[in-house]
Amino acid sequence: MNIGIIGLGLIGGSISLGLRKSNFGDKFIGTDSNNENATHAVKLGIVDEIIPLQDLILQSSVIILSIPVDGIEKILPSILNQIKSDTVILDTGSTKYDICNRVFSHPKRSRFVATHPIAGVENSGPISAHSDLFYKKNCIICDSELSDPDAIDVAEKIFSIMKMRMVYITSKEHDLYIAYLSHLPHVVSFSLAFTVLKIFKKEEKIFNNMMGSGLASTTRLAKSNPETWLPIFISNRKNLIQAIDIYINHLEIFLDLLKNKKFHKIDRYMKNANDIKDKKYV
Repeated sequence: MNIGIIGLGLIGGSISLGLRKSNFGDKFIGTDSNNENATHAVKLGIVDEIIPLQDLILQSSVIILSIPVDGIEKILPSILNQIKSDTVILDTGSTKYDICNRVFSHPKRSRFVATHPIAGVENSGPISAHSDLFYKKNCIICDSELSDPDAIDVAEKIFSIMKMRMVYITSKEHDLYIAYLSHLPHVVSFSLAFTVLKIFKKEEKIFNNMMGSGLASTTRLAKSNPETWLPIFISNRKNLIQAIDIYINHLEIFLDLLKNKKFHKIDRYMKNANDIKDKKYV
């Protein structure tokens, strides 16, 4: 069984390494629009061979689409047009509704499984890929009722091999929840990094001598690849606008409490926020 990986960066590369570690699949073939990524993927043993996209589509039993979400939305219908009747396609996009809606009426829609393995880090590219990236993380499977049972079985087997937990929701629910739990934190991190750099960019000693773990941890996500994240923000624009509006409202509440010296209310605000420690992150 040939496994075709379209997009050989962090996510696609890590899936391939995880499957190869477990001896799932006979041959791993890949393609990437970035020639450097493609070269590294072969050197690092992520794939056995780089081949043209059209050849990969025809030669693969399982196709894993791991490119920016706008690219997935663009090429998925064409891939479905060309696959064999028993080929399974998975995507790893961080938004799901637009992608699923794009192929909703496609005659081969049932061969596609919309998945989101939640395990990204701020680093990108095949050099950051590793086989245990997904260990004990969650994989969201969306609109599963639209996929053939055997296609769902393949997706579940792939992500179970990597010790992921399966969660089943609709693509619409996914995009709403992920706007708050993933996309908003990235916006906050980018904005905080931009704010600090705007004020202190020319004062390197400030960063060298005074940068604490708070800023380092909060701006970690600001190191993420804009080529990945801009399409995500565009795709989930409506939900993200709502999330940002609510977040700004809470910032304004905090600001107002500071201005009016209502420190006891700030204390209560922070204690309420402390409840986040009871929410488990996996």
